[in-house]
Amino acid sequence: MAESKAAWDQVGEDFRALGRQVKQHYDQRPRPEGGAQAAKGEGEQPAPPADRRKVDEALQKLTESLDQAFSALGDAVRDPQVGEQTRKAAGSLSDALTATFAEASERFRKK
Repeated sequence: MAESKAAWDQVGEDFRALGRQVKQHYDQRPRPEGGAQAAKGEGEQPAPPADRRKVDEALQKLTESLDQAFSALGDAVRDPQVGEQTRKAAGSLSDALTATFAEASERFRKK
């Protein structure tokens, strides 16, 4: 039991480290200036009601945030250090699963 607990603790540590690296890439992404703005000018349709503008602006901000997040994830995937941490996290996950199944198998054999 102690072996699988240690293995799962390692999985947690490795995935936290991976998360920190992806967050670092996200934090380094440039942010759009000013966000969504309603266009004003002659010949354009009247501005939508205030509630609709708020929804449109919120959706635009969400779209921009998702774009930044996925762009950061793409940058992180291309970073060799992140690739190394991803392999390490996947390896520790595999080790933890192996230890857990070995311990479970041993318990069933004893019964």
